[in-house]
Amino acid sequence: MAVMLAPNLLMWAAAVIAAAWKLSQLIRVPHDRGLRVVTLCTVLVAVALSAQLAVSIPGLAGMFPSQSPKLLQNVLLTFFFALLIVLLRSALLPNVAVWRSYAEIALASLASFGLMLAFAATSVEWRGASYPETSQHPGVLAFYLIGNLYMSYATARGAWLCRASARQTYSGARQSLTVAALGLTVCLLGTHLPRVLSTTGRLLLHIDPVPGTAHWTPPLLAIGSGLFFLGIGYPGLRTSIIKARLWITMRRHHRQLRPLWAALYQHFPNIALFAPTTPRREAWQLRHMRLRYYRRIIECRDGLVCLSPYLPEPIRPDHSPAHQAQLVHTALTTTRTQAALPSIIAAPATRDTNADTHHLLSLAHEYTQLANTHTSTTAP
Repeated sequence: MAVMLAPNLLMWAAAVIAAAWKLSQLIRVPHDRGLRVVTLCTVLVAVALSAQLAVSIPGLAGMFPSQSPKLLQNVLLTFFFALLIVLLRSALLPNVAVWRSYAEIALASLASFGLMLAFAATSVEWRGASYPETSQHPGVLAFYLIGNLYMSYATARGAWLCRASARQTYSGARQSLTVAALGLTVCLLGTHLPRVLSTTGRLLLHIDPVPGTAHWTPPLLAIGSGLFFLGIGYPGLRTSIIKARLWITMRRHHRQLRPLWAALYQHFPNIALFAPTTPRREAWQLRHMRLRYYRRIIECRDGLVCLSPYLPEPIRPDHSPAHQAQLVHTALTTTRTQAALPSIIAAPATRDTNADTHHLLSLAHEYTQLANTHTSTTAP
């Protein structure tokens, strides 16, 4: 049980993280129809895997009536694949008839109804039995026959749509769709079709034409599912890795700029756009890294402009960074720059970006009026 629980926990954690990520994106862009479908798919998978996890944990499955999490898991996965087919078809054929999408939902509803009938017709002690426990019980065999029959169609259709979409795109999504199609093909040929043949033979002929499916199909299902989710999630994972590397680089540069910024701020405190924080508190500020990074660059530039009149000698383009640093250090340590602080034009009343923008707009408006007046008076 512990061996089966570990992969279930990993898949559940990945599904929950993906669902939370897509929900956060949907909150920011609530009118994106494609994102709505993708978010719904990830939520369905997360709920389905939660039901599977509830069945896998010893002692927890008995808390649910008649092993209902097993039924819930299969119904949710059925609708997940229906929505996935609709999404892939709309991306491949944008002008496809709407009734085909409704036909996919209707087929998933029919399969779910069949699952519920088979579940209800099964005796209580056999409800929710896993596939290796199907044995020869007709109700359990019918339940898994219906489920695997629909999954055979869904994985075959999904693999074809993924491969067709991959052939029509030249972006980075081509490899992702190809890997997803490969994963669905592995699920189809390695799990669902053999289980359909096995359950059909045991249900109708009382013989197993494909022996051992309870033992060798679960690893193939795990491999196929892993490939599928790897292909689907690769673009998002790649983007997340790029963003993480950029965030780490900006944070490192932000920290490296602090000594220069602190020295300039000590002499010219007006360069700070917002109230500065201590180094210890700054180390725990993880959000808005890009904003704080560019703000520090701007503040350093402003400080160097304020310091330029106090340099011991003019800086030439051929001066090395080491020589320029020596001139800056000399100006900061030997010059009483505090005695001649530059005045702040259009200083905002509060440390707020909106207030700063408002004052700059007011200054620009008045300057435009003055410039127009000056132009009209000097015109011949």
